[in-house]
Amino acid sequence: MGKRATQTLEEEHHIIQTVVGVMAALADNMDKGMAPEADTLRNLVEFLQVFADKCHHGKEENFLFPLLEAKGVPVSGCPLGILIHEHQNGRKLVAELAGAVEAYEKGNSKENGPLCASMRGLVNLYPNHIWKEDYLLFPMTDKILNKAEQLELMEKFEVVEKEIGLEVHRRFEKLAATLADKVQEG
Repeated sequence: MGKRATQTLEEEHHIIQTVVGVMAALADNMDKGMAPEADTLRNLVEFLQVFADKCHHGKEENFLFPLLEAKGVPVSGCPLGILIHEHQNGRKLVAELAGAVEAYEKGNSKENGPLCASMRGLVNLYPNHIWKEDYLLFPMTDKILNKAEQLELMEKFEVVEKEIGLEVHRRFEKLAATLADKVQEG
């Protein structure tokens, strides 16, 4: 069998974790009085809205979760209900981050509390969320789905990629690496 659908999602998790690391470093730097570039913050928001949410969570919520539900996995409680709730919580935090970035750009940089708080909220949310998916949901998925279902899921994921744009996915992969390099340089 070729690549499993769950492997694609795990690879996306690595990219998301890189950006989560960037947010952690930015929040720490802000605590030390360093001001992040507005451009970096805008890129973070776009990455989270398009790559993490529309592309990654979209694949899970529109295709993986309904398929698991059809195979008998309960949609409430653990694991699906909890993961869906965490996706919603993530969207709320990203919306807060977007608002805080807008205020920051308008020069309300004295008001960095909401910016740091929303970044820290995402930094706290994502590692546990990704762990649940990588070590609980995906191994379970690999046991439940047969080869044909994994293949069908991969085809649906490719449709999502085409709709968003393959070059967009690659751009976000590069952006994650660029942001990580930038933060390490300090």
